[in-house]
Amino acid sequence: MFLVDDHPLVREWLTNLINQQPGLTVCGEAEGGPEAREKIFALRPDVAIVDIALKDSSGIELIKDLKQGCPEVAVLVLSMHEEPHYAERRAKAGARGYVMKRETTRKVIAAISQVLAGKLCVSDTVAAAMAGAIRRR
Repeated sequence: MFLVDDHPLVREWLTNLINQQPGLTVCGEAEGGPEAREKIFALRPDVAIVDIALKDSSGIELIKDLKQGCPEVAVLVLSMHEEPHYAERRAKAGARGYVMKRETTRKVIAAISQVLAGKLCVSDTVAAAMAGAIRRR
């Protein structure tokens, strides 16, 4: 796993959570897009957990770059934004999942497992918001 978030506390929490799970290990982290891109291209982790809002760049642009340069790296977005357009943008960019930061640790681990298994994953909150947006259209 590789973590990309501009908040050190979030990266530390995720590292502790993931490293406690059997078979999962965090191999690196970054707070911004350019640093993340360089490290992920070098390390080639199974999964990159990416926030949309980064210190110096867009998480969506990072996801697009990873999809082109490291298509074998599965991307899971972990974000505070629950608006449907963010989930749609992450899907178009190539991420396999979208989970809210306010989800339980159990749901975050379940999302990681789904993405590792090659499945798509969207949190219940985001799925409901997307369904509402579709109904309004």
